[in-house]
Amino acid sequence: MDALQQLMLILNGVASTITISIASFFIGVVVGLPLSFLRVYGTRGIQFLIDGFEKFFRGIPELVLMFLFYFGVGLYFPFTFKNVFFTANFVLGLRSAANQSQIFRGAIRGIGDEQLVAALSLGLSKVKSILFVMLPQVIIYSTPGLGSEYALLVKDSAYAYLIGAVDIMARTDWLRKATGDTVTPYITAAFLYILLTFPIATYLDKWGSRKKRQLGLERK
Repeated sequence: MDALQQLMLILNGVASTITISIASFFIGVVVGLPLSFLRVYGTRGIQFLIDGFEKFFRGIPELVLMFLFYFGVGLYFPFTFKNVFFTANFVLGLRSAANQSQIFRGAIRGIGDEQLVAALSLGLSKVKSILFVMLPQVIIYSTPGLGSEYALLVKDSAYAYLIGAVDIMARTDWLRKATGDTVTPYITAAFLYILLTFPIATYLDKWGSRKKRQLGLERK
């Protein structure tokens, strides 16, 4: 097997890595964003439940969570948790939601309550004030943290290999076993992970900073 064939073998796993990473990221946004607002503006009971959710998914290693849901919960729900991609996206998505909830919550507190109070005084309901006044600013403030979270998800997606996902890590390990080369395949994989993380994280950081300047939201 020549060098080009080895590279193509590893590249065949890129699609799975990207799919898991992007799907998990958007699950994190969809779940984490409302949780962040409920954590700030919800009742004590709701805040307590969200705090427990965050502690559970942030406090347990991703590998333990994947094994728990794939091998444990999968015994009782085989049609869902015995699906490798479902379990990988479920675990990484909810782990990301716990992280993103904290990212968004930091942005909410950084913006402060003044704009929400002003929107309410203009006659907007609390829901509309959050959706049309707070939410756009929260997203802009959060972009650097979201870029870092995406990069973390790409790296953590490698855990999915251990429950059967055919991703970059799986292809790399197959190549190691086939060739006996324990260095080159992993260097190639490391380079691919850098290519998948650094440009997007950097872009989101710069985009967020630019939008804050354009909208006059830069913190003094």
